[in-house]
Amino acid sequence: MHAQLYEAQKRFHRACVQINHLNGKLENLQRRYVKAKSDDDKFFRYSLRMRLLTVEGIIKCYCQYACLKKNEVLDLRFKLFGEAPDEGETIYGGVDDDDDDEGYSGV
Repeated sequence: MHAQLYEAQKRFHRACVQINHLNGKLENLQRRYVKAKSDDDKFFRYSLRMRLLTVEGIIKCYCQYACLKKNEVLDLRFKLFGEAPDEGETIYGGVDDDDDDEGYSGV
Protein backbone atom coordinates (compact mmCIF):
# COMPACT_ATOMS: atom_id res chain seq x y z
CA MET A 1 0.00 0.00 0.00
CA HIS A 2 2.91 2.36 0.63
CA ALA A 3 4.07 1.80 -2.94
CA GLN A 4 0.57 2.57 -4.23
CA LEU A 5 0.51 5.76 -2.18
CA TYR A 6 3.91 6.83 -3.51
CA GLU A 7 2.86 6.10 -7.10
CA ALA A 8 -0.45 7.97 -6.72
CA GLN A 9 1.33 11.00 -5.21
CA LYS A 10 3.88 10.97 -8.00
CA ARG A 11 1.19 10.83 -10.69
CA PHE A 12 -0.82 13.57 -8.96
CA HIS A 13 2.26 15.81 -8.86
CA ARG A 14 3.08 15.16 -12.52
CA ALA A 15 -0.51 15.96 -13.52
CA CYS A 16 -0.30 19.26 -11.61
CA VAL A 17 2.97 20.16 -13.34
CA GLN A 18 1.39 19.37 -16.70
CA ILE A 19 -1.64 21.54 -15.87
CA ASN A 20 0.67 24.45 -15.04
CA HIS A 21 2.51 23.97 -18.33
CA LEU A 22 -0.75 23.86 -20.28
CA ASN A 23 -2.01 26.99 -18.50
CA GLY A 24 1.07 28.83 -19.77
CA LYS A 25 0.39 27.58 -23.27
CA LEU A 26 -3.25 28.66 -22.95
CA GLU A 27 -2.24 32.19 -21.90
CA ASN A 28 0.10 32.43 -24.88
CA LEU A 29 -2.63 31.29 -27.26
CA GLN A 30 -5.09 33.75 -25.75
CA ARG A 31 -2.66 36.63 -26.31
CA ARG A 32 -2.13 35.55 -29.90
CA TYR A 33 -5.89 35.24 -30.42
CA VAL A 34 -6.53 38.76 -29.10
CA LYS A 35 -3.81 40.10 -31.41
CA ALA A 36 -5.30 38.28 -34.41
CA LYS A 37 -8.74 39.61 -33.48
CA SER A 38 -7.48 43.20 -33.26
CA ASP A 39 -5.72 42.75 -36.64
CA ASP A 40 -8.97 41.32 -38.09
CA ASP A 41 -7.10 38.23 -39.31
CA LYS A 42 -9.92 35.72 -39.69
CA PHE A 43 -7.76 32.78 -40.77
CA PHE A 44 -5.47 32.94 -37.75
CA ARG A 45 -8.40 33.68 -35.45
CA TYR A 46 -10.07 30.45 -36.53
CA SER A 47 -6.96 28.28 -36.19
CA LEU A 48 -6.06 29.86 -32.85
CA ARG A 49 -9.61 29.37 -31.58
CA MET A 50 -9.41 25.68 -32.46
CA ARG A 51 -6.09 25.42 -30.61
CA LEU A 52 -7.58 27.25 -27.61
CA LEU A 53 -10.50 24.84 -27.46
CA THR A 54 -8.18 21.86 -27.73
CA VAL A 55 -5.87 23.05 -24.94
CA GLU A 56 -8.86 23.90 -22.73
CA GLY A 57 -10.22 20.38 -23.24
CA ILE A 58 -6.86 18.81 -22.42
CA ILE A 59 -6.60 20.93 -19.27
CA LYS A 60 -10.05 19.78 -18.20
CA CYS A 61 -9.06 16.14 -18.72
CA TYR A 62 -5.86 16.61 -16.70
CA CYS A 63 -7.84 18.33 -13.93
CA GLN A 64 -10.24 15.41 -13.72
CA TYR A 65 -7.33 12.95 -13.69
CA ALA A 66 -5.54 14.95 -10.98
CA CYS A 67 -8.72 15.01 -8.93
CA LEU A 68 -9.04 11.24 -9.20
CA LYS A 69 -5.42 10.80 -8.12
CA LYS A 70 -5.94 13.22 -5.24
CA ASN A 71 -8.89 11.16 -4.08
CA GLU A 72 -6.83 8.00 -4.40
CA VAL A 73 -4.08 9.56 -2.28
CA LEU A 74 -6.60 10.67 0.35
CA ASP A 75 -8.15 7.21 0.44
CA LEU A 76 -4.78 5.48 0.79
CA ARG A 77 -3.65 7.91 3.49
CA PHE A 78 -6.85 7.21 5.39
CA LYS A 79 -6.32 3.44 5.10
CA LEU A 80 -2.64 3.59 6.04
CA PHE A 81 -2.46 6.36 8.61
CA GLY A 82 -6.06 7.08 9.58
CA GLU A 83 -5.78 10.64 8.24
CA ALA A 84 -9.21 12.10 7.59
CA PRO A 85 -9.37 14.62 4.72
CA ASP A 86 -9.72 18.30 5.61
CA GLU A 87 -12.94 20.16 4.88
CA GLY A 88 -11.63 21.38 1.49
CA GLU A 89 -10.27 17.96 0.52
CA THR A 90 -13.51 16.05 0.30
CA ILE A 91 -13.86 13.19 -2.14
CA TYR A 92 -14.55 14.44 -5.67
CA GLY A 93 -14.26 18.04 -4.58
CA GLY A 94 -14.04 20.20 -7.68
CA VAL A 95 -15.15 17.57 -10.19
CA ASP A 96 -18.65 17.95 -11.56
CA ASP A 97 -19.55 15.51 -14.31
CA ASP A 98 -22.78 17.40 -14.97
CA ASP A 99 -21.03 20.66 -15.92
CA ASP A 100 -21.33 21.79 -19.50
CA ASP A 101 -18.21 22.78 -21.37
CA GLU A 102 -19.79 26.12 -22.24
CA GLY A 103 -18.00 29.03 -20.68
CA TYR A 104 -15.04 26.91 -19.65
CA SER A 105 -11.93 29.05 -19.85
CA GLY A 106 -9.26 26.91 -18.28
CA VAL A 107 -8.31 26.18 -14.72
